[in-house]
Amino acid sequence: METKKIMTLIGKEQAIIGRTFKLYSIPNECKQCRLFNICVARLKPGRVYKVVDVKHVGLPQPDKCLLTGEEMIPIIAEELPIIIPIPTKLFIEGVVITFTKSIITCNDLKKYIPNDQALKEGTKIRIMKEKGRVRCNNENYVLAEVIPLD
Repeated sequence: METKKIMTLIGKEQAIIGRTFKLYSIPNECKQCRLFNICVARLKPGRVYKVVDVKHVGLPQPDKCLLTGEEMIPIIAEELPIIIPIPTKLFIEGVVITFTKSIITCNDLKKYIPNDQALKEGTKIRIMKEKGRVRCNNENYVLAEVIPLD
């Protein structure tokens, strides 16, 4: 199963294949920009992305970011999976489930739950693979790579 690939824009200095980046929030300056819909509007705050391709278009006058002043370069970014704890009884690779924070009853594992920006309650997620196992309060959990389907 493949992860989501998104065409977006990034600063020239960051446009390196293999580099990862995280969108923490969308600044107001971005919302005012004419490139907003082909830039950060395509990304989800709180998620991590990896640059998988850089598109060198060679425009005579490249667009500059209103925030950083950098030249913006088109790239293909891959959304990386999120690692969350899932009760062992619910873990089946490839299955789609609805994410609910209440499936994690162990307080020690709540630190692994992403914030609401990265993964909202009720989002459908595809379970990709196991990254480890943990036991907490006599319950077994799998640390699983998941891909949000939003």
